[in-house]
Amino acid sequence: MARLELLRVSKIIATSRVVLQDIDCTVNDGELISMVGPSGCGKSTLLRCVAGLEKISYGEIRIGNQRVNDLPPQQRNVAMVFQNHALYPHMTVYQNLAFGLRVRRVARTVADARVRRTAARLGLDALLERYPRELSGGQRQRTALGRAMLREPGVFLLDEPLSSLDIPLRAEMRRELSALHTSLGTTMVYVTHDQSEALSLGQRVVVLAEGQIQQIDTPDGIYKDPKNRFVAGFVGWPPMNFLNGVWLADSGLDTQFVDYGIRPERLTLQPGSSSDVFIAGTLERIESFGGEWQVEISRQGSRVIARVPPDSALRQGTELRLWFHREDLYTFDRASGRRLKDSR
Repeated sequence: MARLELLRVSKIIATSRVVLQDIDCTVNDGELISMVGPSGCGKSTLLRCVAGLEKISYGEIRIGNQRVNDLPPQQRNVAMVFQNHALYPHMTVYQNLAFGLRVRRVARTVADARVRRTAARLGLDALLERYPRELSGGQRQRTALGRAMLREPGVFLLDEPLSSLDIPLRAEMRRELSALHTSLGTTMVYVTHDQSEALSLGQRVVVLAEGQIQQIDTPDGIYKDPKNRFVAGFVGWPPMNFLNGVWLADSGLDTQFVDYGIRPERLTLQPGSSSDVFIAGTLERIESFGGEWQVEISRQGSRVIARVPPDSALRQGTELRLWFHREDLYTFDRASGRRLKDSR
């Protein structure tokens, strides 16, 4: 296990485009931290820089108190798991798992015991003689994880390892990864574009945008206490609604210099108290998710989404009021996007 420190890490490519800018982040020994952001925000590039696959322009990367900027990948005490598994197709599961040990000339009996112990832990012990083409997506992913585990690295780097799996299997693999981290106690950095994975797996979450860290916090803190409009709008599904003067013209709230946000689940079909206020628009869409409906209203080209209990009285094309508590509003400076202090 090892502590990972990123100190003002930046990367500028030949065209003078800044890919990463002043990344400051510490991953504590034994911590699982998630990095999430939209495509092109620099999260995979950052992981590759930690692994030594790409060089940084300036800053410092430290693993276990050792500066590793100039060390080649094989000397950095990290193991990386990719989205595409990168298994050798002509080798069995056993041979794929044992390959790294064989390269390092680990004694055959020791390597065999370690491979079989790791395979049992990952539920691969009955698949050791199969080839990658004979495995499911989840089994291939576990084989790639097992190969990384056998390196016994100080830091695991996982670059969107579940993105090619179907939804039920991804949920299963999230549980397996979480249990694996608990049993190993290894430092892990998990990169994903899927916010649900980031929030469910990470003990802390790093939100990136345009090569810069927007916020580092616990999953609960990221969701409930976003630091700016980007984080508020990116984390959460459906996304936070942003209300401007079109919706709040009669509310008495300042809509000239600030925007207001509210989570879809904080909007209701009926007022909860006499102090509640409402917004109104034309009911454009109803989506049923079993025990919950997602409704969308529009007004002058702007839309608002709410998550509400099923209500057979709702009709598309009619006017609908959605109620909320004023204290559930988030306030953002319109010019900078910075979250302003409010009553929350």
